[in-house]
Order: sequence, then C-alpha cells, then structure tokens
Amino acid sequence: MFLVTLSLLLTGCPDEGPLCSEGQSRCGDTCVDLSSTSSHCGACGVACDSTEVCVEGGCQCRSGATLCGGECVVTASDPAHCGGCAGAGGTTCASDQVCEQGECKAACSLASSERCDRSCVDLDTDAFNCGACGNVCTDSRSCRGGTCTYDLIAACFNTGQVVGIQVGPDVKGPSVAVGTSPQTVARMQDVLLVLDASMRLLQARLSDYGELPARNTTGLVPNHLLVQDPYVFVLNSTSNTLQVLRRDGEPAGGPGPRFPEGITLTNVGSVNFGANTNPYGFTLQGSDVYVTLLGNLQTDVSAGGKVVRVSVADPSAPAITDTFELPTGEALKPFPGHTSVPSPAGISTHQGRVYAALGNLDPQNFSVGGPGLLARIDPASREVDLLELGEGCLNPFWVVPVGERLLVSCSGAATYDRNFNLIDVQGTGLVLLGADGGVVASFSLRCPQGTSCPLPSAGRFAVVGNRAYVGDNNAGRLFVVEVVGDSLVERRGLGPGAEPPIPACSRGNGPSLVGDVVAIP
Repeated sequence: MFLVTLSLLLTGCPDEGPLCSEGQSRCGDTCVDLSSTSSHCGACGVACDSTEVCVEGGCQCRSGATLCGGECVVTASDPAHCGGCAGAGGTTCASDQVCEQGECKAACSLASSERCDRSCVDLDTDAFNCGACGNVCTDSRSCRGGTCTYDLIAACFNTGQVVGIQVGPDVKGPSVAVGTSPQTVARMQDVLLVLDASMRLLQARLSDYGELPARNTTGLVPNHLLVQDPYVFVLNSTSNTLQVLRRDGEPAGGPGPRFPEGITLTNVGSVNFGANTNPYGFTLQGSDVYVTLLGNLQTDVSAGGKVVRVSVADPSAPAITDTFELPTGEALKPFPGHTSVPSPAGISTHQGRVYAALGNLDPQNFSVGGPGLLARIDPASREVDLLELGEGCLNPFWVVPVGERLLVSCSGAATYDRNFNLIDVQGTGLVLLGADGGVVASFSLRCPQGTSCPLPSAGRFAVVGNRAYVGDNNAGRLFVVEVVGDSLVERRGLGPGAEPPIPACSRGNGPSLVGDVVAIP
C-alpha cells in the first residue's frame, strides 16, 4: 500500500520547471525578463518585430528605425523608405536601385558596404545585418565588429544577474542569471567573463549571456577584472593577490562562435601583496599594473594606504617594482573628533600620472573621517599630492578619465540600520576635475524633496563618450550624467527634468548593489 501511495504522489507532482531569479518570469521551460525581452515582451509569446525593441514591456521602434505607416523601418537602407518615410520626405527607390545611407543608387558605392538584397549595409556595424545579411541583433544590442553585443554591461551583485544597456537611447536589455553574485565583467573575444563573489571566474556568450561550461577558480573575494588578450588579470581582495591567467587555444574559424564552449584559461602567475593589504582597484598602463591597497580597517590599517606598481612585462612572473605611500595624519584634514586613513579604492592613469580615490575613513567605526580627496602620483618623480574634491563629495570611490578631464564618484557618508538598509546619506554624487586638477563642476545625487525615493549612493561607473553611467550602491539603478562644457547634466536620474534612472538591477525587497558598470569595447 505504501508503494502504491508513493507512486501516486510522485506521478501527481507537477513539473515546476526552472526556478526563475529576481525580475524574471517563466515562459515554458525558460526564465525571461518580460520587461525587455523582444521575443516575450510584456507577456509570454508576445514578440516584437525585428526592427522593434521591448521597453518596459512594450514594443517600440529600436534605435536606427523610424515609424512609417505603423511599421518600423530602417530608412538608411530600406529601398521602400529610403532617406525617410515614403511620401513624407523619403523616396521609394526604383526596382533596379539600392538604398545606401538614405540615398537611392544604382549600386553600393562605399568600401564598407555589403549588398543585402537591395540594401547597402556595413556588416561590422549594422544591427539589422550584423556579420551577415539578415542577422538581426535582438533586444537592444548593438553590432560591434560583426558581433552582436551591448554597449555597456551592469553586474547585479544581489540578484545574480548581468544586464546589457544600449548607449544613446539608454535602453535596458533583458536581465540574465549568471553566477550567484557577479562583481564585475570584461570582454574577451566573443565571450563575456564574469567575476563572481563565489570565487569563480565564469564565462557566458557575449551574444546572449548564455552561460558556458568553461570556468576558473579565483582567490577569496575577487573584486576587479581586466583583460589584455591573451591575458586576464584578477584582483582578489581577501586573498591579497593579483592572479594572472592566459588564454590557451585560438578562436574557431568561419562563421559562428569563436569559442563555442568557452575559453580555456590557465593560471600562469600571481603576486601576493601581504596580509591585510586588501587590494581593491587596479589599472593597466603599458606593462605596468597600478593597484590600490585599501587595508583592513578591522585589523591592521598600516598594511593599506598605498599604491603599488607591478610589472607584468612577463605576465608569468609579475613583480612589485615600486610602492607609493599615501599621505596620512593631518594631511588628510580629519574632521573634529575623528582620525582618518587614506583608504584608497578606485584608480586610473591619466596623462602620465596615477590617480587614486581616497575614502578618507575613520578606522574606529568605518565612518567618513575627512573630506573627499584624490591622490595624484607622478610615477617618474614618485611625488604624491592631494586634490580636494569639495564639500559635496564624501568617501570618493571611483575615478575615470573623460577626455582631458577626470570624473570621480563619491559614495557619501552613509548610515545603515541593523538590516543594512540605507537610511541616510550625505555627500554622494560626481565631481569633474580639469586638466590642472581643480574642481570644474560637481553634481549631487539626492531624492527630490518630500519624496520617498530609495536613497542613492554613487558607486562604480563607466564613461562612454561624454556620458557617465553611474551604478547605484543601494537600489540597483543606473544614473546617466553627461559632461557638457564645464557642467554636469543629469540625463537619467532623480532631479527635475531628468528621465527616470535605468532600472538595471531592480529588486523587490532589500538593497541592490550594482557591482560594476563596464563599457564593452
């Protein structure tokens, strides 16, 4: 009787299918993001046309397409609507003509053009004919070098997902589960490398983020990732190491994926910076890597407060070649009642110098101990000086060049409750520095007065052109701020006149950290 009952129970169990992550819904046997998946837009099975993209659950013309008579068409190459909608500024080309860059012609004339039916397109950049005629980049992907990819990728630490963004229209692609807690990403060939807090370097297809079987083990708390093909550099904060891996094997020839099973990466070298150094950020400059040593504020703060130079001229034998001690004590201008240590985080090279964002934290309670500062290092003379970032910037975190200038994000002085909910933040935003290191403009991130908006905290960010895409440390948003002359203009954010932030790493409950925002070359 027991076996019969068990059999009935087992055969009666429904097939629950995949367990979908935050923000995803089950469509058949697949988890999809209904807000931005063009094949399931707003509901399972609702598909957008090839010239459309899914935005917040609705189909609309994608970048490069124009609405003509209820249909989205590519007027740059569509012979029926060449140069614009037919009858409304555009032309219908004759049957023996082609459309090239919005003009009817007898034949394709540009060296970059390939004829696809009666359209002349650049297979390297045309999202509707990417790499081959008729190969459409789905969702909001762009075409780069004949490969469909996003312009920008956000790593969603708390939701275990990566999300692509198309720059310009700032359209979010579908969120895709990769790993458990992705910290940052990087591109290598046609593969997306995903550095996960679970001590794994994962791989996914660049075209759709489908996870690949190839993977590697990292050290404790992997924090930052850089690629200089055929080498991959991983910074492991708690293991206090720089890990070097090398790509083995060459890409497959012909059409299709270059690495269909992923890239075989082999550990070839490492550097140990010493106990409690807590390496946090790094940047590559030629054959040198510059690394910030944040230090362990809970044990030995003296192990941090430095920038080290590591030669990777021979990546299999990386070696520390110099150490730059950052200013301490009164040089950091600690606030009354506080002591502070440099606490360097983000780092960048610019015009022959190295710049490190100094959190200037109080080791007694990890609070902000002094004003926002940026360390400027001359590697040749070994001179180190400090640049003040102004009263509106506390806890500087990330630094990235913008043309001849530098942009710094300030995480702010944050207060959390016992459940790690952000309940107050002061001094968070961006600071723009001129070529001389002086403050040109500053921008504060804040909720509109009288609203219940989740508090913002600026984190890591990427720059594309003159636009900064700033990750939110609290509510999973991306803020878009543009450098216009000597001003910082909020394009997507919380202020008046701005479009809403990009909901890159939305989460139903609890904080959501944008681990990193990375521009894809």
